[in-house]
Amino acid sequence: MSAPVVTGVAVADALPPPAERPSAVRRNLRGRLGRWLILLIAAIYFIGPLVAAISFTVQDPHGGITFSAYRQIFNNPGTGQITLVQALVYSLEISVVTIVITLALMLPTQLLLHLRLPRMRGVVEIFTLLPLVFPPVVLVVGVSDVYKQAAPKNGAAAGQDEGLAFHVLRYLRDTDHPLLLALLYVMLAMPFVYRAIDAGIRAIDARTLVEASRNLGASWPNVLLRVIMPCLRTSLINASFLCFALVMGEYTISSILLYTKPFPVWLAQLPTRSGQVQAAVSVFSLLLVEVILLAIGALNWRSGREKKR
Repeated sequence: MSAPVVTGVAVADALPPPAERPSAVRRNLRGRLGRWLILLIAAIYFIGPLVAAISFTVQDPHGGITFSAYRQIFNNPGTGQITLVQALVYSLEISVVTIVITLALMLPTQLLLHLRLPRMRGVVEIFTLLPLVFPPVVLVVGVSDVYKQAAPKNGAAAGQDEGLAFHVLRYLRDTDHPLLLALLYVMLAMPFVYRAIDAGIRAIDARTLVEASRNLGASWPNVLLRVIMPCLRTSLINASFLCFALVMGEYTISSILLYTKPFPVWLAQLPTRSGQVQAAVSVFSLLLVEVILLAIGALNWRSGREKKR
């Protein structure tokens, strides 16, 4: 009998795998150490100032730890300024109105561009970038000129020669329901919301979903609310958080228009000379935003687990 022929491939497969070289082990170890070093530096850079601020706010001049600075920020200011809770609620109301208006405008517009007018997408994208080109001061100056043009002429009695446009503008600018701020924030948030929703629509087959829903007899409101919006859940949540972050941090427009109730303006006009109280307000606002961010992240994580099931 002839001996079986063993090819080179069979011999290579039969041999045990060669031991990993020491140089490759050192490179892998060096790479892991480099990643951990970068994470450590990033943690020190981002968490270090927060830890230092918290330690400063709880430091007692006589030694020990005290939370008096955090208790003072919830007290009523002696100058008649609203409290911290009222300022937060005021800004939260503006943010909710801004989110609703922005999503109500951008979501149907994005669907129209993707389904019916794909050639106009570039033109609309250029228009959405305009709020990033013009600073907020220019926007406020334009709004002020509009109010000056709509205001009654000099010498006119109160309530006379006031057109419908001026009544509407005065209603929008009322401090009890500052819809003017919400409309201005919609313009500022438009570039970010546009791209967040655009990325979500590109990730799904919106045309097939819409056509299937319409063929099954669904109306356009049902298609939008029960088909498209659940598929864009993550994108809508991200867009809402971007609007919320913008409203909670915007100071220029509200201060120039003489609004004193929004939280950023309230924080800048805080009637105290204590550095601990000011730092406590900043830490509290930062932690509040972080909690909301973690809640949104947990919501997205939960929706991802439900999709896997």
